[in-house]
Amino acid sequence: MATLKKRILQNISQTTTIDAIEQSQETSPTTATLILDSKNPSIPPLTHKVRLVEVSTSYRRFTDFTKRLKILKTLREYNEALADFTDRLILFRNCIDDCITVLIQHILEAVDPLIQITFINTLTIVEQRYPNSSIKYVNDLLDFGKQTKSIKVAACLLSYFSILPTSAFLDKNAFVHYAIQYSTNIHVRVQLCAFKLLSTLGRAPDLDSALQLKIINKLLQAIDHDDARVRAESLRTIVDLFKCKVGLDSKHYTLFVECLQDYYAEVRLAACEALFLLAVNAPDSPVPTGSSTDDSSKLINQIFRVICDLTNDEAKIVRVQAMKMIGQLCRNGVDISLIHQTLDKKLLRITKKKAFIAKVEQLDSEMDDITVHDVTVDAQSASITAIGPCGALISGLEDEYSDVRAAAIDSCYDISCCHDVFQSKLVEYIVSMFDDDIEHVRLQAMRVLGKIAQGRVLRGEQVLSILTELLSRSYDIRSALHDILRVVRIGDPDTLYKLFHRLVENIQRFKTDTHSVLRCLRELGQNNSAFIALLLPKLLPMHSYLDVQEPQFSKIDHTCALIVVLNAALYHPSIISILPDYVFRHYRYLRTKEPDLTPNLEKSFSHSHLTTTTTFNADTSLSIASPSSHDVFERILKLSEQGQDLHASDRQKFYRNLAAELHKVAEMDVNLLAISECISLYYQVLAIITYQCNTRTCLKALSICKRLLTVFHGYSKEQLFIFQQLHLYCHLLLVSLQTKLTTNVRQRCYKHIQWQREKMKDNQIEIDSDEKLLHTNLISYAQQFISKISKHPLFNKTNFIKANDPIRMTSVTFLEPEVDVEQVLEFLPGLSVSISCLMNAKNLDRQQTINIKVSYSDGKSCLLPITDDNIRTLTEDNSLRIDSKITFSHHHWLRPDHAAFSIVLFPIRSQCFIMDVNEEYIEITKPIRALIHPKYSQHRSRKKHSADEKTATTTTTTTPVAQLEIDMGDDDNDEHDAEWLDETGADEEETGHMDDDESEMDTSQDEEQVDFVERRANHDSDDDDDSMTY
Repeated sequence: MATLKKRILQNISQTTTIDAIEQSQETSPTTATLILDSKNPSIPPLTHKVRLVEVSTSYRRFTDFTKRLKILKTLREYNEALADFTDRLILFRNCIDDCITVLIQHILEAVDPLIQITFINTLTIVEQRYPNSSIKYVNDLLDFGKQTKSIKVAACLLSYFSILPTSAFLDKNAFVHYAIQYSTNIHVRVQLCAFKLLSTLGRAPDLDSALQLKIINKLLQAIDHDDARVRAESLRTIVDLFKCKVGLDSKHYTLFVECLQDYYAEVRLAACEALFLLAVNAPDSPVPTGSSTDDSSKLINQIFRVICDLTNDEAKIVRVQAMKMIGQLCRNGVDISLIHQTLDKKLLRITKKKAFIAKVEQLDSEMDDITVHDVTVDAQSASITAIGPCGALISGLEDEYSDVRAAAIDSCYDISCCHDVFQSKLVEYIVSMFDDDIEHVRLQAMRVLGKIAQGRVLRGEQVLSILTELLSRSYDIRSALHDILRVVRIGDPDTLYKLFHRLVENIQRFKTDTHSVLRCLRELGQNNSAFIALLLPKLLPMHSYLDVQEPQFSKIDHTCALIVVLNAALYHPSIISILPDYVFRHYRYLRTKEPDLTPNLEKSFSHSHLTTTTTFNADTSLSIASPSSHDVFERILKLSEQGQDLHASDRQKFYRNLAAELHKVAEMDVNLLAISECISLYYQVLAIITYQCNTRTCLKALSICKRLLTVFHGYSKEQLFIFQQLHLYCHLLLVSLQTKLTTNVRQRCYKHIQWQREKMKDNQIEIDSDEKLLHTNLISYAQQFISKISKHPLFNKTNFIKANDPIRMTSVTFLEPEVDVEQVLEFLPGLSVSISCLMNAKNLDRQQTINIKVSYSDGKSCLLPITDDNIRTLTEDNSLRIDSKITFSHHHWLRPDHAAFSIVLFPIRSQCFIMDVNEEYIEITKPIRALIHPKYSQHRSRKKHSADEKTATTTTTTTPVAQLEIDMGDDDNDEHDAEWLDETGADEEETGHMDDDESEMDTSQDEEQVDFVERRANHDSDDDDDSMTY
């Protein structure tokens, strides 16, 4: 403590008091001071008031914090003060060194160990948030730790030292001895903290080898500790050191194998990781004497056998880790004979039978009713059954837990990467996992199969599993199956024909899969061209000598058949000679519309071969059919220059026609979609403001301008300024059309003009305007500004965008649901109901905010944010996949109603003028509607009761006619009240959802369940429907 105070006093250049700071706080920069208690007589009494650093008034919080600490007395007050300090730690970031000095001082001066622990924990939090901020006090804390007698304080100090970097320890020997001293303490918590510190120190690159050996020996001794937590922590520390190549020695193999028999799962898991690191770093080392029956066995082979035994461990975490390590060890040189045994089902059955026989032999002689049949096993198989790898991967693929099965699938991929001889067997096992109950296991198997099945032939029964999953509701499952079908070959034509029809059905059911399925059909045609030639009469309407009716090209099944056949013709030339004439006419259109999916047959075959069909002679210009949309685009841009000489009314029609033509170009060519839509919207604005513009059309022009500045990106500096100037022009035009302005409209216009002036200064453009008129008569100023800006040459440019400009358009597409929700959503009044949605976004700027807008029939709406956790990037086309939930919640729902949801995009403040970024957005998708129904359990019970009364009435012969009519009338009323419930199936029996951690069930659907429903009181009459309460 004396050393710390002397170090603080060395930097003192001026002494001041807190009273002086408070007096000068309002007029001059303050000086944060720290008053040290004079407990050490070596410090002179005149230097008790120490100035830490001269700071500005922003250090007022630090001064208040030091004052507050001085008046605290009880432990509870210290806990509250320090908890408040850590919660607002970011406010002290400018004076973090001073805060650490205060914490260190109180640690050294406090008498109560509990208070010391509180300050040490706070210091640990500060070090975690601001690394390397307390390094200079490490030695002082070490001296304090040596002198303390409290075990709890020592444990906290050990935890604090363990989070420091290795460079912070100047005297590593002292810290190592300090940690070793407490590693043998009787308190378990202290030992665990000491092991963590030893792990940090042992990984230091400049640590003496003797100290490293001492640390390893101390950890090895702790493996025999009575407490399982100490054994597990010591093994985890050894694993951390092994990862840094510290203490690796094969002689520890026997000790780690003995740890695999421990009853504590964490101990077995850490021992398994230690053995794995030994095998990876020393694969060819000999097995220690007495550890293996085979003296010539390598260490990696013996460890591989041991880890394969762990695949039958009772703990799930151990089995998962063992399954992962099997594949990784196969990549590091395990003998191929051992890998073959992991995939042998016969050996697995023999091993299970022998284990069963061994258990029966141990039973008591009273169990005479159990008969065991002899099992014939030869000498070779008997020697193999004693080895651990027998069917290890097979048992992992059949495990009851999904995590184990997924890890086994990953190991299958690792084996296939290093040993091609096992790929056919691995493909069979992986395809069998398509029938798994858990979705993420099926998806993992499909992705692995797509990686290893390149060029493989799938048989009929294997393709049947794919046919079943092609109609799954999961987009990821269907996409993974499409990736598989692109790289495999089909074994027989009948299976290929079934697969073709299932892919067509996939498109018809899920429109969002159209592009993915068409790409899949392209690869299927190229990989199975011989079978396509055999299936040609089934795929296309054709006859050997009669004319057939030409199919409609708009049908998706015909388009799919054309893509398959034309791609198969690349590798099977005989198909061309038997194709009907209509195929060549459709080929030209398909080649123009989908050039990526349709092959260029002119380049693939000789000209003499193509001239055998007269239809192809007329299509000699196919090579220039694709860029025709670019020619149309360039011609439209040239025509735009002619509009300046036309009359206002004719110019308006001219701009509208140009916008319509550009919209057609956007539909023809995907590459020109963004730039064509951008210019089309620009011409729409020009058409509005050119002639007879009113308030309604001007508001529409403002909306289009905001869309141009929000949805589109990649403008040059000049293009962006033109659109911003057009936005201001439409705003002032709207103001000029008004007769009276409200305060909000006037304030918005002022801010827009000021914002645009800053943009003009950046572009070095000045437009003279009357400033006095701006503040006296805004309408006249708007009319004057419009007349001046309309004459500016930059504003009159209509061809400032070229075809090669890198303009991008943000687009979001709903994948699930893609149309209006047909299923009725039920909710409880006052509560909410949620549905899952899946979206695909392209060219979305991460600086922009995207939300889901939910609108209700009463005009109210709400925005649901989409966080970064719900967005992931697809490697296929760098688009974004958004997986979120849409929650419908309304407090006034009592009857069925519709709600709609859509995606909205917020503009960037630096590109588009906005008053409030939280209120101004652009809707970029069409609304999707959903029907919401309340749940009325009372109607169900009343309907059931009325049905029972009706049955009883019809079976009684002595019931009066009048009474019968009354009963029937009541039944009709009851049925009328619940009629709207019958249409939606609300009277069906509700089933609960069992959520058990031990059971493996598919949870892809929504699992939100309502646990409690408050039932309303029963009413005698049916006229109280409007007064229902919940």
